[in-house]
Amino acid sequence: MNDILQSRTLYEMFEKSASTHAKLPCQTYRLGNGDWHTLTYEKVLKNVRRLAESFSRIGIKKNSHVLIFSDNRYEWLTADLALQSLGAVDVPRSASAPISELSFIASHSGAEFAIIENESLYDSVKSAIPDERILSFDKSLRFSCVEDLMLSGNVDFELPAVDEGDLATIIYTSGTTGNPKGVMLTHANFMHNVRAITPLIRFKPFSNNGEKSVSILPVWHVFERTYEYVCLAGGAETCYSNAKNFANDLKEMRPTIMAAVPRIWEHIYRKVIDAIRSQKATKRFMFYVFLISRERMLWAYRTLIDRDTLIYAQPPLVRIGKILWSALILALLLIPGLLGYFILAPVRKAVGGRLRAFTGGGAMPKYIDNFYNTVGIPLLNAYGMTECSPGISSRKFDWNFLYTVGVPFEHTQIKVTDDNGNNLPSGEKGIVWVKGPQVMKGYYNNEAETKKILSEDGWLNTGDVGAFTSRKNLIILGRVKDTIVLLGGENVEPTPIEEKLEESEFITHAVVVGDDEKDLGALVVLEEERIKKLFEEWGEDYKNFEDARKNNKLKSFVKEQIERYVNNSKDFHPFEKIKSFSILPEKFKIGLELTESLKKKRLLIKNKYEQDIKEMYKK
Repeated sequence: MNDILQSRTLYEMFEKSASTHAKLPCQTYRLGNGDWHTLTYEKVLKNVRRLAESFSRIGIKKNSHVLIFSDNRYEWLTADLALQSLGAVDVPRSASAPISELSFIASHSGAEFAIIENESLYDSVKSAIPDERILSFDKSLRFSCVEDLMLSGNVDFELPAVDEGDLATIIYTSGTTGNPKGVMLTHANFMHNVRAITPLIRFKPFSNNGEKSVSILPVWHVFERTYEYVCLAGGAETCYSNAKNFANDLKEMRPTIMAAVPRIWEHIYRKVIDAIRSQKATKRFMFYVFLISRERMLWAYRTLIDRDTLIYAQPPLVRIGKILWSALILALLLIPGLLGYFILAPVRKAVGGRLRAFTGGGAMPKYIDNFYNTVGIPLLNAYGMTECSPGISSRKFDWNFLYTVGVPFEHTQIKVTDDNGNNLPSGEKGIVWVKGPQVMKGYYNNEAETKKILSEDGWLNTGDVGAFTSRKNLIILGRVKDTIVLLGGENVEPTPIEEKLEESEFITHAVVVGDDEKDLGALVVLEEERIKKLFEEWGEDYKNFEDARKNNKLKSFVKEQIERYVNNSKDFHPFEKIKSFSILPEKFKIGLELTESLKKKRLLIKNKYEQDIKEMYKK
């Protein structure tokens, strides 16, 4: 394993891993008839080498910029590794991104070749790439097919020399404001993350049934992409799923590890809770009794071993009192808490029964973090951004502080500063800065934006608001640009409030607003199916959602949810209470109100619903 991790480039890492894990399964995907098909590491390496030779034959060489506009499929990683072996630079993006965005990337990136998922994406690249330099993943009468090139290439092909400092990719950011920016990442950037993350997961590829991951995130996104590199280094099998089959694939493939953004963990949680609610009253009662008992037992245990998450160090007398109370709780709940592990087994079985999770995407809602930890699937929540390849920090199995994003990766420095750049002590929130081998070279053809975010001495301004706990774990509180300044001068981070509102099973999304207003307001997206059931319970006719959202009884119900989750909570200041709200007419969509990684495009949402916000504050 150490030899694999010491590789200088991504292709060198994969080649060494393929030699070590030759006969192990590497990629599993569905054929057209729905059956699973598996490729070994040995086979994938041959595919990569053949494709590299074919790419070279058609003119792709070192430093060539190559677009990859496609969603998840096994060929994506094969094409990527073939390009990396040649020293080419791939420029990936989702096939479902707006055509205007794809056209901008095709033009701005200086691309010479394009690999598109199918002919429907031709319009997005035709103005920048000649037809003879366009390839397709799907079979096409117009363009050469990647699979055909893979089959026709020569395995015994001499690869060019590629250095760790060479550019590996240009990944364009989501573009929540303005045009997307092209993040330049080198082989060294990615390999830092591979070296830092792989040991955390504790791979055992030669154990019974090996290591298996189910891939559901977009592979062009840096988080999933780096995670798949980590799986390659660890000898794991990657099974490609999709939204339609995801729930069944978890049960069938029984993954041991998986990368997912918080929204996916929330989705699984909702499914579990819905299933419990459909059970008989006795079973429901047993489930919740053992869930709560185990949660309290684990809290007491964490407190006794000094693993509870504290923003500030507690005075000695307070700490002693807390330890004594925890010892009592642990003594009372030890047996029901231990039994709870077995009672809660159906939850673990719903995700295959073998899962130990590795997740990312920044702040995890507390109730989600707590739930999975309680049922026996600890989440190793991580923190990162595209500009950092993406990993910056992570929790560890033996240093897993809930509600945090852990400690910095090796060779990585993190500091939290005020607006003037002064370092802040633990417990004080400020701007998060990072410095390390994973930090990007800069934005492609955009020196002005690079200088805004990257200092001359290598410190990157993440744009995130965070704080260190008393044990030096990092907590992410939101984005600097998202901070709301009320009329009275109070600064409010909207993310924790939104996460709390979204704990309600009836609220899918919430966007807190209130800049230059006296109080906070919220735009809420409701879960339509649950609203229909509410109307049934109330004995009211449900015609359509547009009529329903104007219903006074529903408005009163939403107000009760806001009161319950935020306004009556002791977690928030008095000025952080929601005084007004507006129910939005439709759910947020990926590519519009949401990025591909399911983050909210706040500026777009606020502009789109500007009139709703004005009406809300008039009332």
